[in-house]
Amino acid sequence: MSHFAVAQHFTKEKKEIQRMVWQFKESIIKKDSATFNSLFHENPVVWIGVVKNRSQQKRLEINPSNRKNYFKDTYQNFFHYIMEKGRKEEKFDKIRIVNDDVIASVSFDYSFREENIVTNWGSEYWHLIKADGKWKIVSIIYSYENAKFFPINSR
Repeated sequence: MSHFAVAQHFTKEKKEIQRMVWQFKESIIKKDSATFNSLFHENPVVWIGVVKNRSQQKRLEINPSNRKNYFKDTYQNFFHYIMEKGRKEEKFDKIRIVNDDVIASVSFDYSFREENIVTNWGSEYWHLIKADGKWKIVSIIYSYENAKFFPINSR
């Protein structure tokens, strides 16, 4: 296969993945569970957030028994939270996609907003596989900075 044909193929794959990132974002805003759920591979899907060091220190000052600096969840539970009252949105910056024809990683800086107020922010990483011709998320890990302690402009 020529380099040109390979480049075209990977460009097509990247466009599909970019569309998936857009669908993720839009499904949160629109509270569209069907679209959101369709982006994920069958369970188990890894979903882990890790509290950034300086936010963890603030958490420990408030509650010294709050030693665990990470939390596990599911994309289903996350979407139940999205469905709660109020506008929620996740914004993405510096999106980077690395892929071949069947696996990919997507990374970006994110900020999560409720009623247009940033509640948390950090870095997010997705792992994807192409299953039955469609890209699906198999894991999401992210860092979590509490905007109440450290506003997003304090990066």
